[in-house]
Amino acid sequence: MKVGETPGNGEESPTFREEPNVGHGEIRFACNMQEDIFDYKADILGIYGQNGSGKTTFIFAITVLQQLLSGRCLWRDTDRFIRLGEKAAKIAYDISLQSRVYGSVLVRYVVELRLKDDMDRDSEMDALHKENALAESSVFVSRELLQYKYVNGNKGNRYNGIIEYAYDDSVNAFTPDIRFKEFVSRDKTLADELRYLKNAVYKSGASFIFSIANIKNIRQRQGFSEELVYILDSIELFGVTKLFVLSNVQASIVNANIILPMSFCQFDDADQSVKYFDFGIRLTDETRVPQDIYDLIERRFMVIDRVIASIIPDMSLKVANRGNRTDEKGKTSVIIELLSVRGERQIPLRYESDGIKKLIYVLYSLIEMYNDSSVTVAIDELDSGVFEYLLGEILRVLQENAKGQLIFTSHNLRPLEVLDKKNVMFSTTNECNRYIRFKNVKNSNNLRDVYYQDILLGGQDECVYEPTSQSAIRRAFRKAGGDLNG
Repeated sequence: MKVGETPGNGEESPTFREEPNVGHGEIRFACNMQEDIFDYKADILGIYGQNGSGKTTFIFAITVLQQLLSGRCLWRDTDRFIRLGEKAAKIAYDISLQSRVYGSVLVRYVVELRLKDDMDRDSEMDALHKENALAESSVFVSRELLQYKYVNGNKGNRYNGIIEYAYDDSVNAFTPDIRFKEFVSRDKTLADELRYLKNAVYKSGASFIFSIANIKNIRQRQGFSEELVYILDSIELFGVTKLFVLSNVQASIVNANIILPMSFCQFDDADQSVKYFDFGIRLTDETRVPQDIYDLIERRFMVIDRVIASIIPDMSLKVANRGNRTDEKGKTSVIIELLSVRGERQIPLRYESDGIKKLIYVLYSLIEMYNDSSVTVAIDELDSGVFEYLLGEILRVLQENAKGQLIFTSHNLRPLEVLDKKNVMFSTTNECNRYIRFKNVKNSNNLRDVYYQDILLGGQDECVYEPTSQSAIRRAFRKAGGDLNG
């Protein structure tokens, strides 16, 4: 994945607050550096670096992908993730896809996010956009490109275009032109529908290509072969059901005993689609949930409970059913409370330590990643509250036996002693080359020691730590102390 000046519904982001500080950065899993990029092995990638060096910015780039692929809107304050002084941010994602019918395919999705204030257009519609700007997303998707190429060896290795979208293209809603013309050939009103869709996604900050309405039309109209529809459907399904992003601030909400966030997917028989929605279980009190959600929650905690006892000895989890309630519309809800069970004792989950609640928060996603090669999990500050030896043991198991992909950021250096050197990247002080792998590290070297040595003495192509001075820190504390009574 490439991140350039990287930074859902159109509301303020509840998860990310740091200023963007990445001019350019590229993150590659270790599998992309070997001959068979489709090997069924776990891909673990830990990202380490100084505070404020772009680790959370990268996690946000994964969040953008999840929001756009699932047809959701970008947060209203996404503009804070475009670097100060810049007007746009560009992100490119490479996604590997395997099919029994079409073989091994590499899909590239490139998206450009642009500030709405940068638009200087004279049409009446743009005037309306500016008039309602405060009620809309601060950023819109100005360009999107979806390409694919085969990597079977028996087909060309050049990327082929599936669909390209540009907001400022006033001729066609998308290109290639020949595909657009065939797309609208049987129904002239469809061109008007696409223009309306174009204006709608501008306001909301959603993806044009992966908007729900557009995908439905693609499935029903001319211009897209079964092969291209399969690729579009697969990428959309990945974003909705196989991509998990767990931010540190969400974990902080758990630690503050407010809410345990959970995400669910449900198949809608009416329109044959998968719907994604978020749900939160209150930790301060009992929670009222619809019956169908209760069934999903109970199954999920049954899965988590199978693993938690091997991590926290003699502990299990329980979803306590406190009875049913029926509202004035006749809908029945279940009253639940999350409990921690140790022997004969049952206590509300909120009384457990932050580390245990963090583990419960991330476990379901890790279980999915362990068992499903299609699952990708991104976790910000995985180490927060977790005992470092236990953290190392979990990562060792995932590296050796899991099937999916895990990206995590951390400040705890224990994983550097556990993970293979190719599974760790470091953020640098260079905003234009933000992420690197260390060179000249022997298998016998302790990567933790090498990292410390490089902080002190250097030795890599980029600097990985902006120097700090103990004497300067002491002087700052002393001067600040003189201001306490001033």
